[in-house]
Amino acid sequence: PPFGMAEAKAIIQSELGQPVETLFTSFSEPVAAASVAQVHKAVTPEGKTVAVKILRPGVEKRFAADIDSFGFAARLMERASAEGRRLRPVAAVQALEESMKLELDLRMEASALAEMRENTKDDPGFRLPRIDWARTSRRVLTTEWIDGTPMADVPALQAKGYDLIKLGDSIIQSFLRHAIRDGFFHADMHQGNLMVDETGTLVALDLGIMGRLSELDKTVLAEILYGFITR
Repeated sequence: PPFGMAEAKAIIQSELGQPVETLFTSFSEPVAAASVAQVHKAVTPEGKTVAVKILRPGVEKRFAADIDSFGFAARLMERASAEGRRLRPVAAVQALEESMKLELDLRMEASALAEMRENTKDDPGFRLPRIDWARTSRRVLTTEWIDGTPMADVPALQAKGYDLIKLGDSIIQSFLRHAIRDGFFHADMHQGNLMVDETGTLVALDLGIMGRLSELDKTVLAEILYGFITR
């Protein structure tokens, strides 16, 4: 469930140094809420409609407590069993901790969005929201508001006449461009994080979890794909 408007406004004022009423001419109730953050729709004094993502109050403390519990269980597994040591649960928990530290700093998401926007600026059928840097900080991320049809709503996509096969091809081709060409990809590109705008273009949202591949990784991935296609 979303947290309250008073808390959301207090976080924005603390992070951005100005009250919500100065930063935005309108600011909605939460339109989406998840485990780490929630999103509000707002309009800036310049007349731009934006999405304002705000970290949940206290999420860092709750995450730290969970990681302590996971770490304790992982260390027990490695001490108690050879099979447990083979699976390296302690390393897995450490990887989760590093990943989540990045996800809990919205400046990292803004940075990923900027890098990927530059990589994909000329790509057909795919785009990312613009960033409002003046209204972005560690706990607040403001981006262009995307009006579109959620990829998860297949009946709505069909009702609007979109070519689902073409959209499916576009998703696969876009992901492979990002992974093999750029070595930098959206690592959480499920249908809940994809929209289709009025032009039929895919728009990816929520870049909190990203992946990066080395030149060797990209080469191996390309070879596996080529081998699969050519049998």
